[in-house]
Amino acid sequence: MAASGATGSYHPKAFCSKTTDVASCLRVYPTLPDDVAKSQDNEQLYTRLYDYCGVKIYEASSLAESMIATTTAADPVIIATFFPQWKGDEAITTKTHPGKCLLSCNKTIGDVDAIQTCGNTYMEDRPPMIHQNLTVLFHGGHPLPLCKSGCPERSSSEGEAILATKFKYIWTLLDLLEAVLPEYLSETATGAKHKTTTPSPAAASTAP
Repeated sequence: MAASGATGSYHPKAFCSKTTDVASCLRVYPTLPDDVAKSQDNEQLYTRLYDYCGVKIYEASSLAESMIATTTAADPVIIATFFPQWKGDEAITTKTHPGKCLLSCNKTIGDVDAIQTCGNTYMEDRPPMIHQNLTVLFHGGHPLPLCKSGCPERSSSEGEAILATKFKYIWTLLDLLEAVLPEYLSETATGAKHKTTTPSPAAASTAP
């Protein structure tokens, strides 16, 4: 139970109750770095969770790009970056066709990275834009991306399975970030100086 009042306690895990997939959030929460999991206010939680999402998106993007580089979908720049030893015909004959999970995950990871970076706008201008885009992503009625709903499949490679697992983890992090943002933005919009002691009465009442 999240506490409030004179104790000034703050329970960021309570935000899991406001996500679209509470069970996944509760599974992922214990894996968060201590500085994220033990945040003391909404600003800390948003900032640290945002940074952690960025790290995980970068890791997944790097893996996807290295896998794409071995396929016929590879961009010459990617080949030169990851496989400088491949030249000319060797690069063409060595590559295979990409699986649909790899293509889906690579695209979707790019999409969520774009949500995070907001066209490389100033950091202080990003939260409202991120909130708007995450709201559409999680509450816009769109079907789940294949990387989240259908991967890995029977024909997926081991690498594709790892990539899909990484993306599902990122999806849960973004779901949590979307739950945090309304309260963080409400504080910054009003210019409130004090820190909220509990995510919200609704979230607090359902916190484990």
